[in-house]
Amino acid sequence: MEKIEVLKQKATALPMTPGVYIMKNDKNEIIYIGKAKVLKNRVSQYFGLGNQHTLKVRKMVSNVDNFEYILCDSEFEAFILESSLIKQHLPKYN
Repeated sequence: MEKIEVLKQKATALPMTPGVYIMKNDKNEIIYIGKAKVLKNRVSQYFGLGNQHTLKVRKMVSNVDNFEYILCDSEFEAFILESSLIKQHLPKYN
């Protein structure tokens, strides 16, 4: 199965809750950190819209090998966590 299809399936299995997602490349390096009010919807968008994304987003998605997520109790908590993780890791595409 193609990598993008595997990622799409993994994304559709995410919960419908707030959280932070961490995109990683094939070297397991963090390349993007984002937050979502509804994790399943937000992360699924990356792997389903194809050419509707900006060039920068398409480039980032083409480098995603895997992603992780952290569940949060609220969108605000996700915002704070995202900000903290971006400062800590300085991902390439943030």
